[in-house]
Amino acid sequence: MAKRKRRSQQIFSISFLDCICCGFGGVLLLFVLVAGKQRNAQEQQLAEIREVVGQYEFDVKSQEDRIERITLEAQADEGESEQTESRNTITEEEVTELEQVLAKLLQSESKMQKEMEELLAEKEELATAEVPDPVPIPNVKRRQYLTGFQMEGEHILFLVRASGSMVGNTIEEAVAMQSKTDDEKRASTKWVRVVDSIRWMISSLPADSSFQVLMFAEETEPLIDTHSVDWIHREDGEMIQEVLDSLAKIVPQGGANMERAFSVLRGLSTVPDAVVMLTDGLPTQSDTYPSGDFVSEQDRVRYFNAAVRVAASDIPINTILYPLEGDPASPFLFWQLADRTEGALVSPAPSWPDIR
Repeated sequence: MAKRKRRSQQIFSISFLDCICCGFGGVLLLFVLVAGKQRNAQEQQLAEIREVVGQYEFDVKSQEDRIERITLEAQADEGESEQTESRNTITEEEVTELEQVLAKLLQSESKMQKEMEELLAEKEELATAEVPDPVPIPNVKRRQYLTGFQMEGEHILFLVRASGSMVGNTIEEAVAMQSKTDDEKRASTKWVRVVDSIRWMISSLPADSSFQVLMFAEETEPLIDTHSVDWIHREDGEMIQEVLDSLAKIVPQGGANMERAFSVLRGLSTVPDAVVMLTDGLPTQSDTYPSGDFVSEQDRVRYFNAAVRVAASDIPINTILYPLEGDPASPFLFWQLADRTEGALVSPAPSWPDIR
């Protein structure tokens, strides 16, 4: 039997080649993975760069828009400046014309002033020949005026309170005066002031107006019975003197029923254009509420409100309020009455009216 030939040993077998191939494949795969990661990192960096570039482009565009807006505003300001210069030129021409007109007006004023002085001088010369004022005011040049107090219209009605409180500045003083004689009551400082006030207001009436005087205390009656309906003309000196003489005979006494006085006003055949009420405080009697021996401040407020409900709201009521200590609510309530009727409230200084 022939001997088998020994096979020759191969150093590079199939198994070794497989190992070599696997190793090479692993290296290749590692290279592919590393290259992919580098590409992703590059793409991310590129995106960030694009974002920064986009922000820069936006900022540049914003700055360009701002520059354009500033340029337009500058052009507009320049246009307004040119218009302002043009207006200033026109204004200077107008000022020159106005100065010329003003100079002419000053000349005219000087001429008119001179003519006025001549007319006033002629008026003073004619004063001695004119008919004297029908209202006998002792000192005409010392007439005073009440601020915010106007007597306008054809028919003015004076509503004068003639109760016992009108002879004293305090309730205690008024009560003490009730034991005095009628002449002493008429001569009281407060009542003399009321009489002077009526004289002053009659003298201040418009020349074409008429008036009536009503006295109110417990009752409301005309000062002159014969003129309970007729109105007295401002230029009727004889009748005015009769009014003043009758007023000098009045003796203030008793209580004051303002509600009844306002009822009489509503019943007048001729509606007055304005009412001037001379009083010193709230009423002490009422037709709506019963009056007792003692009247409290709350009672007097109720009496006043009852009187206001009777008053006609379309007739202005102007109140001259004289002082009376112990009646703190009266100024506010009479102010409300003036506001409600579109009248006025005046509390004059102690020196008013200074006509003596």
